Amino acid sequence: MHRTIACLFSCYVLLFSLGSCVQEERSFYSGLGKKPVYVALDELRDIRNEPPSAIQESGTIFLKDTLLFILEQRKGIHVFNLKDSLNTVNLAFFKIPAVTDFVVSGNLVYADSWKDLVVIDISNLHQISEKSRIEGVISPALYPPLYSGFFECVDESKGAVVDWLDTGLDDAKCVTVN
Repeated sequence: MHRTIACLFSCYVLLFSLGSCVQEERSFYSGLGKKPVYVALDELRDIRNEPPSAIQESGTIFLKDTLLFILEQRKGIHVFNLKDSLNTVNLAFFKIPAVTDFVVSGNLVYADSWKDLVVIDISNLHQISEKSRIEGVISPALYPPLYSGFFECVDESKGAVVDWLDTGLDDAKCVTVN
C-alpha cells in the first residue's frame, strides 16, 4: 500500500510540475543580416530587351555557336558575340525577373522566373518575346544563396524575391548555415 501511495504521489508531482511549467518566450536574432527584395507577381511577365550592361552577379553560362549567354542572377541574361575573340561584343540583355537558371535550345531560351518556367523566342536578339509560360512548376530557394547567417524569412504574399539586401534585422527567425 505504501508503494501505491508513493507511486501516486510521484505521478501527482510529475503531473503538477508539467502543468505548472511556464513557457519562456523565445528571443529571435536582431542585428546585421539579409532581407528579401520583392517584385509584384504581375511584374514577372515583364520580359523584354534592355540595353547591354555590365555583369554584377553572374551565374549559368551557355555557348551557342559564337554567342555567349551569361546569367545575371535574378535579373536576366547577357548576350555576347564571340566571333572575334579579341573584340567581344556585348549584344543584348534579356530582362527576366527572378531568373536563377536557363538553357538555350535552337532559338528558344527556357528559364525559370520565380515559380514559373518561361519559354522565350530569341530568333531576333534585339526583340525577344515570351512564347509560353508554365506556372507554378519551380520551387524557388526561399533563402539567400551562398550565405550563412540570419535573414528575414520570405513572405510569399509580398511577391517574388529578386534580390537580397544587407541590412539591420529585428527579430529575424530564419537562418542558414554552410
